[in-house]
Amino acid sequence: MEILKFNPIFKPTLWGSETWVVSAVKGSESIVLNGENKGLTLPEVVERYGADFLGKKNTEKFGQDFPLLIKFIDARQDLSIQVHPDDELSKKRHNKMGKNEMWYVVDADRGSQLIAGFTKRTDVADYAKKVADGSIENDLNKVNVVEGDCFYIPAGRVHGIGAGMVIAEIQQTSDVTYRIYDYMRRDRDGNLRELHTDLALDAINFNDITENPKVNYKEERDTIIPLVTSPFFTTNELKLTKSFVRDYTGIDSFRVYMCLSGECAFLSPNGQGIFLHAGESLVVPASTPSVTIVPDEQAKLLESYVE
Repeated sequence: MEILKFNPIFKPTLWGSETWVVSAVKGSESIVLNGENKGLTLPEVVERYGADFLGKKNTEKFGQDFPLLIKFIDARQDLSIQVHPDDELSKKRHNKMGKNEMWYVVDADRGSQLIAGFTKRTDVADYAKKVADGSIENDLNKVNVVEGDCFYIPAGRVHGIGAGMVIAEIQQTSDVTYRIYDYMRRDRDGNLRELHTDLALDAINFNDITENPKVNYKEERDTIIPLVTSPFFTTNELKLTKSFVRDYTGIDSFRVYMCLSGECAFLSPNGQGIFLHAGESLVVPASTPSVTIVPDEQAKLLESYVE
């Protein structure tokens, strides 16, 4: 089958916007833009092609569910402080996947910060009081960020994206989020935004003291740079300056590519060619044994898959 390119789904928010570039979330399904599958939704592609698209192991594990949600987040204001439940808790409460995710900073204003974990042990008994009076902010680990910083956010980690940055986000397919604090902000109707204080209690890892949550990696050109390897997804960086053959031997999975800068062409063994520009994504089916990526001088990609 062909490499697939999907329509971006733009979602304005109170704090900026999200663009969902690969989504199987009900009501926000990505639609194929090219080839013989043009017009199909992502779930319809999974249903039609099964293991040829997802990979054999993924089909056995997820059935007809696409396991990843891929976004670009443009934060003009601070996002709320959140936590996500793990697979077990989310299955029990919502009959959905948990939400482990990662962030890659595509762009950031000087002085931009995000939140990842606590700076000190937070007592469960004091948690609700600290949320109510705003002092929970004093316990949160605030990290200065620059372009290229990468963070893995496991389920249970309190986190928040700050103003002035663009983030590439790779996560499990889940829309379950517990908002634990929102700086006393009000919605468009003047009401304080809903918090999920009680639900979050069982989801938060109160022992998550995180001094340096950044992923440690060394950026190189024209090679595969591992960023995150987890049971939920693997993500690599590719900063390319010349034609690059990506051999998928040993990877039994679809592969999602996010173009962070520049542009490139993907050429498959069956003769298909498709262009990818900054801010766009495509999906290479599991049945495709390799691709040749032909970049311009600015091309930077994230590659994600599930094994």
